[in-house]
Amino acid sequence: MNGPKQFRGFVIAALIIACAVAAFLYLFGNPSDPENVNFDDTGPRLVALSALAFVFLASFIFGQPKVREILQGTLFWGGLCALLVVGYTYRADLVQGGYRVLGALAPGLAVNQPDGSILIVRDAGGHFVLNGELNGARTRFLLDTGASAVVLTYRDAERAGYDARDLSFTVPVSTANGRTLVAPVRIDQITVGDHTLRNIRGFVARDGSLETSLFGMTALDRLRSWRIEGDKLIMNP
Repeated sequence: MNGPKQFRGFVIAALIIACAVAAFLYLFGNPSDPENVNFDDTGPRLVALSALAFVFLASFIFGQPKVREILQGTLFWGGLCALLVVGYTYRADLVQGGYRVLGALAPGLAVNQPDGSILIVRDAGGHFVLNGELNGARTRFLLDTGASAVVLTYRDAERAGYDARDLSFTVPVSTANGRTLVAPVRIDQITVGDHTLRNIRGFVARDGSLETSLFGMTALDRLRSWRIEGDKLIMNP
């Protein structure tokens, strides 16, 4: 017996809330438009009057509910409406928090956007990591705008098909650990998301001198544009 009574209370509470909203719209119209603050009974106010009529008709159908049922229903539906309003008000913060969760749970995940761009979310360490393919081999890159070129770790280069006998470590470069020598290579393709960059100039670091391959400017320059917005890296191929 409690189930039907509670349901009836919820329905009556929902109707009361709808009645209040309809009355407000009838009297004031759209509060965001000053021209609507009048007592005109045309246009959208006809809809409000229809809602009021529906509420009064429903009250006859469901009969007289108990006060406790009305209070329970009002708290339930009112709390739900308040939750939706708060969620809408802070939607930007919620979306930003969702990006942080995505970056923590799936660092390096390249998300293809409807407009053709590629979205990368900053990881928990504050870096942009890109999971892609290097000449068909799965490779993880670290975005480094300070690197003039793509720099591959020795192991990543091996997995991508580069023969150690063909690598000539003759090009001096400066790194955070000091001066070192790297081997110049021509990268056939790097794939991130659903986009492939081809014929890219790069280097291979000595074995053990680099932990993660670097996604440098020779790759970024092949993009139409790229930008960083907060925790998001947005690349436009």
